[in-house]
Amino acid sequence: MYTSAQQPTTSSWFDHNVKVLTKQLIENLQIQQGSQLAKILGVNPIFYNDEALHVWVQRQIDEGLIVDDEAIGVLEAAFIDLMNAKEAV
Repeated sequence: MYTSAQQPTTSSWFDHNVKVLTKQLIENLQIQQGSQLAKILGVNPIFYNDEALHVWVQRQIDEGLIVDDEAIGVLEAAFIDLMNAKEAV
């Protein structure tokens, strides 16, 4: 059993690039706490918004996103496209 100080967090499973990019997305797009994003991002619905974003960013990198100075812009555009597609349905 973990104490609160020892309990691992989802973000501890991801590398530095994923953590940095996810934090930037949350700040830049003012993503709120909650649990609605997981389904939209196509990740397991058990995840809260920040956790779902970590998984989604990792998937983007796994699928070929190059982590450079333009990566945050690419992620923001992809995220906004997903949100717009959701609203159109």
